[in-house]
Amino acid sequence: MTIISKKLRESAGHHDAHCMLQIQGVCGDATENKTAGCVLAHVRYGNAGFGMKPNDSFAVFACGPCHRAFDSNGTTHGLQRGSQEWLHYALRGVDRTQDWWHDHGMLDVKGAK
Repeated sequence: MTIISKKLRESAGHHDAHCMLQIQGVCGDATENKTAGCVLAHVRYGNAGFGMKPNDSFAVFACGPCHRAFDSNGTTHGLQRGSQEWLHYALRGVDRTQDWWHDHGMLDVKGAK
């Protein structure tokens, strides 16, 4: 089952949203100034084939420069998909994005306090 959610996809444009990837030396939105805007960047790692997006719940808020570096598979800023550095940004970004969704009532976890 693929999770597709218009609310999650649109949440990256929320006035409170900011880049959760924050790739060092790349991020255009690493401050409160929000200079680059955000999109929902899907994490493509073993859960989606070529041309297929993974679940919307396995995604991160990303500014334009971070999204390009994250999706480019090494052609921009040397960030190779699946590398230790790529995984670091992916997992940290998913964690931060899911926390944001929970805090904003878009992700409900049964029994969470």
